[in-house]
Amino acid sequence: MATIKLTDQVGLEVAAELNKDSALAKYLKDAAAFKFPKIDFASLQTTPLDQAPLKSVDTGIDFKQKVGLGVENTELTIAAGVSGALRLHTTKDEQLFDPDVFGEPIAIREGEIFLSAHAQAKLSAGLATQAGELSFGFTPSSQVVLSSYRLFQKASDGAFPNGLDALKETISAFAIPGDLQDLEHMDKGSVATVEGSGNLKLSASMNLLTAVNPLAALDLPEPLGEIKVISSGAIKVGATFQISGAYQLRAQKVGASTVRLGYYKRKGSEFTVTASASVGFSAGIGKFDVLEQLLKAISSDPKADIDELKKATLTDAQIDAIKKTVEAGISRKLEVAASFELGSASTSEAAFLYEIDLNKLTDVSRSALHKALDGDLSGVSDSNLPPGITTIRGIFTETKKSTHTLKVNLFGIFNFISVSKLMLQGRVMFDRETGEIVITDKATASRIAASMLNFAADGEKLRKVMAESVLLSVAYRCSKLVVLQPQLKIAHSYVELHSKTDKNVMRNNLDVFQALALMTQNEKDQILSSANSFGRTILNAETSYDDELATGLFLRNGVPRTMDEYETVGRRALASLVQAGESDEFRRLPALDDSLWKEMRKVAQPGFAFIDKLRTLSADKIGAIRSDYAVIVWWAESMSKMARQLAAIRDLIKGPPPIDPENNSFKELRKKLAATLKDVVSKTKSEFGDPWGLVAMDLISGQTSEAKVVLSSSRVMLLRERKVQ
Repeated sequence: MATIKLTDQVGLEVAAELNKDSALAKYLKDAAAFKFPKIDFASLQTTPLDQAPLKSVDTGIDFKQKVGLGVENTELTIAAGVSGALRLHTTKDEQLFDPDVFGEPIAIREGEIFLSAHAQAKLSAGLATQAGELSFGFTPSSQVVLSSYRLFQKASDGAFPNGLDALKETISAFAIPGDLQDLEHMDKGSVATVEGSGNLKLSASMNLLTAVNPLAALDLPEPLGEIKVISSGAIKVGATFQISGAYQLRAQKVGASTVRLGYYKRKGSEFTVTASASVGFSAGIGKFDVLEQLLKAISSDPKADIDELKKATLTDAQIDAIKKTVEAGISRKLEVAASFELGSASTSEAAFLYEIDLNKLTDVSRSALHKALDGDLSGVSDSNLPPGITTIRGIFTETKKSTHTLKVNLFGIFNFISVSKLMLQGRVMFDRETGEIVITDKATASRIAASMLNFAADGEKLRKVMAESVLLSVAYRCSKLVVLQPQLKIAHSYVELHSKTDKNVMRNNLDVFQALALMTQNEKDQILSSANSFGRTILNAETSYDDELATGLFLRNGVPRTMDEYETVGRRALASLVQAGESDEFRRLPALDDSLWKEMRKVAQPGFAFIDKLRTLSADKIGAIRSDYAVIVWWAESMSKMARQLAAIRDLIKGPPPIDPENNSFKELRKKLAATLKDVVSKTKSEFGDPWGLVAMDLISGQTSEAKVVLSSSRVMLLRERKVQ
């Protein structure tokens, strides 16, 4: 039977006989000799494990020569020198694993002690071109930490084994979860882990819900009719994922034939997720799979729309272009959703956790688990698992829920009424940052197209156009000139990305949560105190408006809201986003001081520098206040002007009989409304596309709209919602 020579601090040598089924007996490529420079074997032999001084068994392991591990070839190499450690874990420690590093610690109960051995190894560079039994999905040439935790329990006489016997047993039964047989041969209660950085591969199928956002385009007709779109349909999606970052693979033998296998993200580390989605479509004449799925999800009359597209005799190239665009958008949406779930509180325990019944495994199950131990979870990441494998937790459990939806923005649907006509006379695009699908008229497409990618929209341009379009859309919804299904809402959104996020940027992001009444000051302070740097972040805020809320943006009990009312709300929005103590706190002055605002309105912008309350400010600060003033006044004037036009139209068309579309007064009012909206949009300030515009509209609605804000970073994952019954 193979042995490993163990030497203590005075040179005393003992032999640890390897269990024939142990990982070391299976994988050891070289003769191994370990030295424990801080342990006295003679003393340890006479001391029960529970009485051993902590310093005696919390020490480094000195490897006398390099040690290779593998099956046919050397896949892992432990360097000579101090490349390992031995640690004792008692009830004083309460648990295995630091919850600040890896989730789901394992409790240490009364009468239990764990002795663990750890080794640092380097993964072979050759695994870049071939799979290895001990690769675990980690990057070739990277550093890997192998750990084996041996459980010791009190015997019937209430005693633990002596420290030396426990040490020898821990080394002899060292576990490495390289294959299914390694899991089978682990003793009950033992734990084996491997830690490193690499890639996990997964696959999943799901029904991705859609949320339609009907938006008016700048090239406005005088709309009249029923828009034929719906929301909350679903698209069937198959997707493959690759998750890259630092993780721990952990196997725990919880029963004689039961193993828990988990994959744990290292907390605070950056992860990247790439996804490739498929809607199950191949180009070809008559192949309308992707179009049919999309139309069934967003059209109230999908058959008519499908027939319309088929009559148009779209070419293979046109159909394939739509397919690629939709799949690119879905892929990006799934990346954002999976990234959020990977780092959110709901999956802080384990990204993936399975329970394996070794007695129920089939050949298919064994093959899937073998691949999973190599970092390919494709066979165990979907809902249809092979026998003997049960999912306890997985990020796709949340990703499949309606929390994550694919938004379809229909720019110009007010003009074309049906989706098919908009699609045929416009373009299908996607937002590279959020994955949202954009079906737009050609004029809008030319404004938002990204310079490098034919099917992608430029995020910054898209946000500006969308902000303009929201003003048009809610106004037309309020006018009652177009009919939308009651459940259909117009979404007003804001997206902000940062490759690096310091505390000031994070504070500004959290201000949006607070301004929408989705976070308290205390909650914000706690998050800001948790770190100085928050890594890469993406903020996505959205509010939505149905018929009643769209009307309330302009009319109160049928009466147009006044300019003074809009100005007051605009100032409140500014004050909620510029908090006391921030570097631009000076901007709060006109937002909070009514008398100052009245004086500013009296003297207008050129005179601001001569107002007593502003006289001490620098030219740059005066410039910032002028900019805020211009945005608030523009918005107040525009909203009040639209409100008066909308009130006039609604007065004319209210009550039976239905208004004759050819009525000259009616036609004149429609023309005036279209002209007013075009004038408003032509003067739209870019700041309206910032959080201020979103918050101002929310405040004028009385904060009764549905609202949702998502913030994703390596350190903070937040999802807050305001739901409306």
